[in-house]
Formats: sequence, C-alpha cells, structure tokens
Amino acid sequence: MKRMALVLAGVLVLVLVGSSWWLTRPLFDMRLEGSPLDGVEILPVDQGLTFARLKDGRLLLITGVEADGVRALDVSEMEGRAYSDPVVALTFLGYDRLDYLARRSASSVVPFTQLGPPVVSASTPIAAGTNYRAHAEEVGLDGLPFLFPKRSAPSAWNAPVQARGRFDYEVELCAVPLSTVTADRTASHGYVLCNDFTDRWPLARDTDFDQPMGTTGFVDAKGGEGMLPLGALFVVPRDESAFIGAVRLELFVNGRLRQQSDASLMTWSATEIARQAMQACEQPYQSEAGELRIGACDRVRAGTILLTGTPAGVLFHPVTIWNPWAYLGSGDVVVARARWLGALVNTVE
Repeated sequence: MKRMALVLAGVLVLVLVGSSWWLTRPLFDMRLEGSPLDGVEILPVDQGLTFARLKDGRLLLITGVEADGVRALDVSEMEGRAYSDPVVALTFLGYDRLDYLARRSASSVVPFTQLGPPVVSASTPIAAGTNYRAHAEEVGLDGLPFLFPKRSAPSAWNAPVQARGRFDYEVELCAVPLSTVTADRTASHGYVLCNDFTDRWPLARDTDFDQPMGTTGFVDAKGGEGMLPLGALFVVPRDESAFIGAVRLELFVNGRLRQQSDASLMTWSATEIARQAMQACEQPYQSEAGELRIGACDRVRAGTILLTGTPAGVLFHPVTIWNPWAYLGSGDVVVARARWLGALVNTVE
C-alpha cells in the first residue's frame, strides 16, 4: 500500500508539472530581435502629442526619436509656471499651444536612460480585471470585467522588480483622464504602456469566490513597490478610437513572445472603467491593512491611472499555482512594447 501511494504521488507530481509546462508554454513562435528600444517611434505630431519626464521631474515634449534617445523640448517652466506633469501642462497651456511648440521649436536629444515615469499619479490607480475575453477564459473566469485598486506607485520603464512567491506579468495599456470625470461629464485620455505585476500566490490564497470578484486577494497580490512600471512616453492622441485601434501590445520574457493583442479587443473602455469605479465606490476591498475603497462616488480625478486589463498569455492558470517554477524568477527579463508607446525593460531580482 505504501509503495502504491508513493507511485500515485509521483504520478500526480508528474501530471502537475507536465500540465504546468503545457499551460505556460509560449503561445507565439516569435523571439525578440535586437534591442527592445529598436524601432521605437512616436505618434506623428499631427495625430497627437507625446510627453516624457526626466528623473528629476522636468517635463519634456517629445518631437522625435534617435538611436539612443528622444528629441525633446523642456517645457517644465513656461509662462511663469512650473510643470512636472503633462496633465497639468495641458490644463494650463492648452493643447494648441503645446502643439505649436512641438511643430516649431528646436529640440535636443535626451537619452532614454534619463527618463522616468511620465505622469504623476493623482490618486490610487484603478485597475480592470479580465477586460480581455481571451484572458478571462485562460484563468477560468466568466462574467463581466471587474475592478480593484492597484496600490503601487509608478516606477520607471527600466526599473528592476523584486520577485515574489508566484510572480507574474500583465502587459497593459494605461489610460489617464485629462480632466475630472463625473457622472455627467466624461474626459479625454492620455495613454502610457504599463505592466501590472502580480504575485499569484496571495491572489489564489485570499480570493473569496463568495464575494464580488476583485474585492478579496487582489489588493495585496497586486500592490507594492515596483509592481507598476510605466513606459517613458505619455501619448495624448487627437483621435482616441483611431489610436487604440492601431495599438498592439506585446510582452516578451527572456526574448520569447508571451503576450500579443490589439488594444481594441478590451471589453470596457477607459470611460466605462471610470464610470464603473464611481458606481463601486461603496464596495469594501479587503487587504492586510484593512478595508479600503476604490475611490470617490462623485468623481475620478484628472491624472488617475486606469489600468485597462491584460490580454491572454500570462503564466497563471489554476493548475500552475502549485508549481513555483512556472513563474518569473531572479534574472528573468520582461520586455513590453507597444506602437508609439516605447518599451518597458524590467529585470527580476
């Protein structure tokens, strides 16, 4: 009997490991060639404005891309006022004034390595889960998308990330409202590439499926230092729908393509995410630090980062939670890219 039990246990382990390998295999037969920054381009000026911020907080207006950096105008001080955030600059200077500068003013080259997060988070970021149908199917969830607060301060596009128990990636398009959203007033958005890093272990351990999805497990699993790197470029398109329709999200791990999807396949738009957040304002979200709320009932502030969800291709599946080797580990390099939004290059430590 003892020998039979050992055999069965061995078979179970092999099944779990084999299933983990099969489920986490790359969905795409493609490798990253060259530097992650090769081929970076900005949205043409006649289609929108592109901003960046130096690590010291100075605001830049981007006019082009060179081999080792961006061509930029320093707009951190204009017309007697200091600016360190593109949302504030757009509010006070206006789109047309900044558009004129981007077309007419001389610029200088700034290395990519000098660029930090391009926006200053006005409040706790709001994230949408299972906002791509293919991702909902791969993790075994049905129904509409759901929301949760992403309690992480933005970090730089090339910042390292600290490994956690079952460490996973989620490439996303982050939207930022350029004015305050209310029940009867929508806003235009700027966009930035982001990665919603996640520790799947507390997510699986603490999620209570008898409670609304997102309200248990998610806050602690997805929050913390370094869990929200942002791309260096912040894009304000003239035509949002055309812009989103042309953006393709990609994510590579150690050079192998893991995620690829058109951003247009998201279920809820940024406008709908903000509307849903106001409706969920009274819903308590559980964390180790106690209950918290996702935001105010009457508004979503200008500058709030809205994570619009990830496509299929993550490492997590219900079976893989038992296999720590199925996830990111020390030395892994995660590269995310998107047209007009640059790249994220984050090494796991």
